[in-house]
Amino acid sequence: MKVNFLIIGSAKSATTSLSNGLALHPDICFSNPKEPQFFSKIDWRHHISEYHALFTSKAKLYGEGSTNYTKHPSFNKNIYTDIFEYNPEMKLIYIMRHPIDRIVSHYTHTYNRGYEQLQDINEAISQNEHYINTSQYATQITPYIEQFGRDRVLLLFFEDFITKPQEVLNTVYRFLDIDQLDIDISSINSNKSFNRRVLHYTYDNPKTIWEKFKKVGLIIKNYFNRDFIDSKPQLTQATKKHIINSVADDIRAIEKLTNRNLSKWLKL
Repeated sequence: MKVNFLIIGSAKSATTSLSNGLALHPDICFSNPKEPQFFSKIDWRHHISEYHALFTSKAKLYGEGSTNYTKHPSFNKNIYTDIFEYNPEMKLIYIMRHPIDRIVSHYTHTYNRGYEQLQDINEAISQNEHYINTSQYATQITPYIEQFGRDRVLLLFFEDFITKPQEVLNTVYRFLDIDQLDIDISSINSNKSFNRRVLHYTYDNPKTIWEKFKKVGLIIKNYFNRDFIDSKPQLTQATKKHIINSVADDIRAIEKLTNRNLSKWLKL
């Protein structure tokens, strides 16, 4: 077998919901877990059989959705060449969101899970370049387009998927060359609380969760010793301006790639 397609980002742009929707199609087998981050590993060539074992049923197409593949330079900058080495006919799906909204969601997700130490989002953005880097969509996706060709890269928008999910799924079906399928949109919502998942896992298998906690002790300590962010963090005008200035060239490049007016993304 070969994995045929990847949802490579961007993080916090409904990639999990999109993956859930695609996984309902009878011609698709999605990896478990959804984000194995396989090509982020330097020694991936020695673990291909383990990678393939994450796909547990026979299907026409096999796909996964590791968003770290478009988090350069935080992760291996040569991921796209490694993916090409594995399968030069790989199809790639990349969904983009308003850069500021994506960054706020990214920060909230990271902080609530204990990876981010700074409680002030403005300070976190100023000190951690990866938030803005991940929203520089053209910078992230251009190497893939150059490596695989434009026809093998499908560019989507979060806002479209939220307002007309079935249309977006149909676009993906056509891209993957499989039959269209009408699905129950409510079944693909991935917005479940981390608390609920952790507690459910603890009660089901306390020994396993304790072993995992020991391995990531600092993260878990941070998780349980902080006030969680329940409301949308507030960006200062200075931070918003910094973000827009940092991603403006990328936005204009994406406009050209998609023939879409993204002027709203350039406004504070």
